[in-house]
Amino acid sequence: MEKDSEQVFNRIKKDVIAFFELKFELLKLSTYERTGKVLGVLSYGLILLFTAFFAFLFIFLALGFFLGELFNSEAMGFVSVAMLYVILILVIIANKNKVVEKVENEIIAALMSNDEEKNNDTEKNEQQASDPSGEINS
Repeated sequence: MEKDSEQVFNRIKKDVIAFFELKFELLKLSTYERTGKVLGVLSYGLILLFTAFFAFLFIFLALGFFLGELFNSEAMGFVSVAMLYVILILVIIANKNKVVEKVENEIIAALMSNDEEKNNDTEKNEQQASDPSGEINS
């Protein structure tokens, strides 16, 4: 009798160890996926920012030359554009909290999208398991 119970406990011990090893592996893979998503969102943001920077640069250069012709002084044209930049900087500084909140929300959304996908998959599996007809719905 003792030998049988010892075998059962050893089997349970092995199963519990295997369970925790698999759980740890799942945690690692989930962390890798979340890190990848965050880096993807940040990379996308940087590419967008870089592209927008050059677009604004050329737009403001063109505006500087246009205003320079309008004022008959290139210096005045570029001073006017510089004043627009100052106003733009002040608007951004005034909206610092909104900008930071937007970035935080994007990162949190990227991190949580993995959880939402898992929850949706779990709900589908539960619905299929509770379907009385036994048919799998797609």
